[in-house]
Amino acid sequence: MENNHTISAELATAFTDLEKSVLRFNRTQFNTKPADQSWSAAMVVQHLILAGKGIDQVLLGNTKPTSGAADQKVETIRNILLDFNAKYNSPPFIEPKDQHYEQEEQLQQLQQIVDTILPILPNLDLSATCLDFEFPGLGQVTRLELISFLIYHTQRHIHQLNNMVKVLATAV
Repeated sequence: MENNHTISAELATAFTDLEKSVLRFNRTQFNTKPADQSWSAAMVVQHLILAGKGIDQVLLGNTKPTSGAADQKVETIRNILLDFNAKYNSPPFIEPKDQHYEQEEQLQQLQQIVDTILPILPNLDLSATCLDFEFPGLGQVTRLELISFLIYHTQRHIHQLNNMVKVLATAV
């Protein structure tokens, strides 16, 4: 099972890698959809912002001791999110609006998410089950599983962004 230091380092790395991916887009590319029915890079980032906002409140919210292994659902989450061939629909509450977004403003919002979560991780009991949020399809999850979701979800979309920038570069 992951310890607090390891999971903190993985989260920090994921968000550093995300920032690098976002900065690969120029201003025009950032809000350009690579295909008609797809999201722009900016919409992908907005999706990540919506998914990450408030996680600190869930982590610090109501919990209960976990009866099983604290990492019981981590492998399932990893397998779902890191299967890059699978396509999923976003739950409506984290679906981005189709609009223009400012890259720098979004990077600041991503940094705020990291800045609210990383400081609380060292002293958290990662084995506790979060009661203030039901994870779609998985139900209640532990703090460890929730942070693992945030890491793998970010990695999934980094992969998507890296593919998008290649497509947009060849389309010019």
